[in-house]
Amino acid sequence: MLRLREGMSIRGIDSYGLKAMELVKRYSEKGIIPKEELDEETMIILEDLKLALPIKSEKDSLAWISRQFGEDMEIPYIVRFFFRFMDWKKAIVEYFREIGEEKAEEFVEIFEEIKDRAKNLLICAEDLVDIAMKHGKEPGALISELKGSGLISPTVGCGAFGKARAPLYELNKFFVIISQSS
Repeated sequence: MLRLREGMSIRGIDSYGLKAMELVKRYSEKGIIPKEELDEETMIILEDLKLALPIKSEKDSLAWISRQFGEDMEIPYIVRFFFRFMDWKKAIVEYFREIGEEKAEEFVEIFEEIKDRAKNLLICAEDLVDIAMKHGKEPGALISELKGSGLISPTVGCGAFGKARAPLYELNKFFVIISQSS
């Protein structure tokens, strides 16, 4: 079991998972893990947990689902902040404070609401609009900020929603796991 700090662990991490976490910790300040440091298994773990994603994508898309293996991997900003503070709530607050949000603390509650409404790590844009309105945020701006942080990414498919009427967004799996363990 991997321990990130006292009382915080992730179950089921094997040697590749341990290597993945060590790479993210080592390169979190720079934000890029060089491809020379990566083997296939480690890349899969990094991508699955959304700890890091390939830089190269189809048609210059920022969506996680469009990323293509074989190049350096980029660490999402929110993950970089987590490894700076080793506290998921502080990472959210400090990230949103750094991008100029006056009520940065409110984004912890926003993320909790997103997790609560998500099904299988997916949330519908309609739910994000509801959450934005509840918090007095402009929905498009909130969604953009969440995407920029690395907490969510647009995705395709219907997932748990059957026939979705609006775009779907995937949650950062690592952040969901880490926020449930504390």
